[in-house]
Amino acid sequence: MIIFPAIDIIGGQCVRLVKGDYATASKVAEDPLETARKFEAAGAEWIHMVDLDGAKAGYPVNTEIYKNIAENTNLKVEVGGGIRTLETIQAYLDLGIARVILGSVALKNPQLVADAVMKFGAEKIVVGIDAKNEMVATEGWLETSEVNYIDLAKEMMKVGVKTFIFTDISKDGTLSGVNIEQLRKLRDATFGKCNIVASGGVHTIDDIIACRDLGLYGTIAGKSLYQGTLDLADAIQTAEALEIRAMQISDFDALYALWTACGNGLNNLDDSIEGIGRYLERNPNTSFVALDHGKLAGAILCGHDGRRGYIQHMSVNPEFRRRGIGTKLLNRALDALKAEHIHKAALVAFKQNALGNAFWESMGFSLREDLNYRNMSLAEMIRFDPEY
Repeated sequence: MIIFPAIDIIGGQCVRLVKGDYATASKVAEDPLETARKFEAAGAEWIHMVDLDGAKAGYPVNTEIYKNIAENTNLKVEVGGGIRTLETIQAYLDLGIARVILGSVALKNPQLVADAVMKFGAEKIVVGIDAKNEMVATEGWLETSEVNYIDLAKEMMKVGVKTFIFTDISKDGTLSGVNIEQLRKLRDATFGKCNIVASGGVHTIDDIIACRDLGLYGTIAGKSLYQGTLDLADAIQTAEALEIRAMQISDFDALYALWTACGNGLNNLDDSIEGIGRYLERNPNTSFVALDHGKLAGAILCGHDGRRGYIQHMSVNPEFRRRGIGTKLLNRALDALKAEHIHKAALVAFKQNALGNAFWESMGFSLREDLNYRNMSLAEMIRFDPEY
């Protein structure tokens, strides 16, 4: 699970609100860039930023601050507040912002969300769903609609949205704990199809554990970090429930079930328990499984012939998608190959398609037209994208 430290901006200052009330704004840090750098030093990979002036005005106000952080840190920046047009989204992405958050516009102009997903890709677009008593609030939380938060999520899923940030406004800035009940309802309504990020009420490490164990994609922490009730480095470490270890033949039954669930093309010789046993005997140190609370979340079967590495299978359990597991498994396998002085690796019989190609190319693989040279399909590459 990803921890997103948060910086909210009013008048160029780092602030936090209580329950979305602008009258409660209090300064929590001196300098946005230095604050971001401290988050990065603690191990953060992402930062969540909201233009509160923009949310109220309906257009971006503090753009230079976000640009400065994107240019002067290695953090991936997501920004929300006052984003109402495709041109604004394009401008933010051109500044190096990793993804933008659409809030009020999701309710008031859903076609714009659909157009944004189509034009920029779902990985660049997040829909923020902020609710009071389960009803969606808009315009910087100054207006409340009669639309249930889950109903809005379902409508956004229809236009291709993959990531939601859910905020229970009654919890935001209160340090009273996350709303697990409403998060669970949203998770159940979108399970296996979308990334859910919890926002509002994070107080202690117990909230991080609760969100992690709920299987959420991420959790946003703001006031708890500034007031010291939550340590960012501790939260990041606790959020990672994934264990990656070397593959063992005793994993075979779970592996076979995973490959079957993912629709991998299997053959009776190479993919039998005897075949995998021989494979692991030849290459005992280059294949890995990922476990979440003891459950198989993903696996990579990788070996080498002394000159080149070969990736035979890579699969992620559908229950654990979009948590970066594919990337982590592949990196572990490539590191293991390098430790054995193997510096080239090839994919064996993976099917080509746009999403899969993007994943493998993002990991440094150069794809050929004859990639599927054995005319087999040991793994469907469509099951991977850079977020898996």
